[in-house]
Amino acid sequence: MENQNPAIAHESAGSPKRGSIATNFGAIGWLAYSALSIMGWWIGGALAGLAVFAVILAHEYSRDAVKLMDCVSAAFFAFAAIVAALAGPWLFLRYNIFMIWGIFALVAWITILIGRPFTLQYAHEQAPPEVWDHPLFRRLNVFLTLVWCGILTVNTLFGFAAFLTGRIISLGLLIPLAIFIAGLVFSRLYPKRFDAQFASAAAATPESSHHLNPR
Repeated sequence: MENQNPAIAHESAGSPKRGSIATNFGAIGWLAYSALSIMGWWIGGALAGLAVFAVILAHEYSRDAVKLMDCVSAAFFAFAAIVAALAGPWLFLRYNIFMIWGIFALVAWITILIGRPFTLQYAHEQAPPEVWDHPLFRRLNVFLTLVWCGILTVNTLFGFAAFLTGRIISLGLLIPLAIFIAGLVFSRLYPKRFDAQFASAAAATPESSHHLNPR
């Protein structure tokens, strides 16, 4: 799972974008895992995914921009490789689809419960530091994280339905993928409605910035 860039769309010359480029290559890891596992190479698929995310995390670490969801992806691939090597791929043959969505859904909900919505990590790379402490900035990221919690939870349910019915292509792949892509589009477009307010907050002095009224 990758490039879910639920971030503030506003950019400025001073906006940090330290780890975003590496994060965008995460889809390669999941595509490699999917392609190799479909061919029955579960260990190879897991190791390929792990290798991709190891490179991504190394790049992010060098820029002090490690993403939680990239860590989750790497941990999953490490777990998958170890389990497949020791016990065979039976666990993933039966539960792979909804297990993956479920893990990410669980992590996303945890970030909400602990008050650290995971989208903040992406938003900090695309919004100027002057708006990071603004109430609207946090409210927007709480909302975006909740949207992703819903998307990941719904896709987990579709994955479970695919397991029960055997409709892997439609319920397990096509519908969840469509929902996921819709989430990516929404996450990029929705924050743009607040561009003007964030631009004002970035330009305001610390003394006056608190007068900005979030919608």
